[in-house]
Amino acid sequence: MTDAYTSFIDGNYQPARSITKVTDYNGEVLYEWNDPKETIWSQGTTEKVRAMLSNSMQNGTGKWAKVNAPYAGVKTGTTNNYHDYWVMGLTDRYTTGVWIGYDIPQTMEEIEGDRPSHLIWRDIMQ
Repeated sequence: MTDAYTSFIDGNYQPARSITKVTDYNGEVLYEWNDPKETIWSQGTTEKVRAMLSNSMQNGTGKWAKVNAPYAGVKTGTTNNYHDYWVMGLTDRYTTGVWIGYDIPQTMEEIEGDRPSHLIWRDIMQ
């Protein structure tokens, strides 16, 4: 999902890569990804989605994830019976997703008020 959220930075999609290039000892590039960007959202759609995600951070369920950046926005989620907590979001430069849960689902209702996924997301993005 974080790969998809990167398209809300500027309306373009380019596959996410953990390693962007490989260099030798002298800094010579041995391999570098050359994925072209593909425009998948119009400017108007991108602006609307960014406004909704930003509003979630400013006034909604994402306010505990608030970071100081030129742009930041999030979408939060909790599954039935408090089995999963997650936050997906982006700044003007980075996209990150955080999931909190158990491999074998069980309730985590007792930590609902602690907002662990929000705080982890915030700490990563600061």
